[in-house]
Amino acid sequence: DVIPAINLALIWLIGLTFAFVLLDQSRVSKRLARLKYPLLFLVLVTLLIRLLPVLLLPVGAGYDIDSFRLVGDAFLNGEEVYTSAARGRHPYLPLHMYLIGALTYLSRITPLPFVSWIKLPAVIADVFITAVIYKTFQRWDETESTAVYWALLFALNPVSVLVSAYHGQFDAIPVLLLLLSWFTWHFGRHATRSAFLLGFSSLYKTWPVIFLPVIFIRLPDNRRRLTYTLISVGIPVLFTAAYVLYKDSNPVPMLHRALTHSGNPGYWGLSALLYVPGSLWLNPEQVVAAISPYQRAVLLLAGLFSLWWTRRQSALDALLTILLSIFTVTLGIGIQWLLWPVAFAIVARENRWLKWYTIMATLMLFVHLFGLHLYPWARELLGPETATALIRISFLPAWSVVLLWTFDRLRRASSAATPQSQ
Repeated sequence: DVIPAINLALIWLIGLTFAFVLLDQSRVSKRLARLKYPLLFLVLVTLLIRLLPVLLLPVGAGYDIDSFRLVGDAFLNGEEVYTSAARGRHPYLPLHMYLIGALTYLSRITPLPFVSWIKLPAVIADVFITAVIYKTFQRWDETESTAVYWALLFALNPVSVLVSAYHGQFDAIPVLLLLLSWFTWHFGRHATRSAFLLGFSSLYKTWPVIFLPVIFIRLPDNRRRLTYTLISVGIPVLFTAAYVLYKDSNPVPMLHRALTHSGNPGYWGLSALLYVPGSLWLNPEQVVAAISPYQRAVLLLAGLFSLWWTRRQSALDALLTILLSIFTVTLGIGIQWLLWPVAFAIVARENRWLKWYTIMATLMLFVHLFGLHLYPWARELLGPETATALIRISFLPAWSVVLLWTFDRLRRASSAATPQSQ
């Protein structure tokens, strides 16, 4: 049943991508201006678009789904996840494993298969992200039709659908928590709530911690800076310590994976350029191995430079620019990471760049998911070597857009006069 389901999912994806590309603000304004319940409409659209692949596609990205299954089994068996049969398969701090355990249990007592259960939390997070985007534009006193348009850019976004409903990854959850952290900071300056939300977002995946220095330099005094830092850092530290004490386990395997996990070099950015046909490098593996140890230092420098360069911009603009800068210089990513900038680009009104990014990221996700992870079409049709080459170079359109987008945002930031307190 897998191949017919994948074919149906491909048709659904093509239709969704066309709907996203053709989405026009003036048409939305004319057709949806009289919606009686616009938020309900947005929730239903976001949910229904994702439920079809969740319910009908009996697979996800094979390695990740198998990893979730191993984690769920280990959790329900009372084992220490980081040293059990799932060793190395949960490169995150101890929070999502509880949800995986609950979903594994539900899959055992209900007819709905595990792969569908594991996708549902991210789909629900997508629904809430759409709602937060809609509420954001409402708070900015935009018209209802304008708020609906910007929210639809996420509801119909094929990158979001591919990551949550096809791939089966849960990146939408930390994105939602980080978006709420910004929302509570921006509207009302609720720094304590923002810190709590940031702490839980970083507990899910560590990358949202990049928002901490953004807020830190925008807080008005040292007392508030200290409070914000203690809360946002304290939450992941306390949860991790509680798990270690409860399980009486060695924290090194957990922390090593969670704090050093990164995408595989050679499939994104400068490292992948070495594998592009016609490259002058005779042995790209040796070059990648030589430069990989310096990746974290380069990421840190890129982040610090962007933080300083955007210091006069709003927290939202700074966050998006830092995220894109890191995407520009990193040697590897997980394909699910392509979701991270989408919601923040929408709230920042970057619809022109967002559409180009979405098209190219969708192309990359299509090659990876439909060529390898959902079913190995590329390997079967083209052979292993050609398939690997195709998957390697599929990064180029998306990375090129990220590169140009980053330089454009840095250029605009150089002339920004927005107060630091925003």
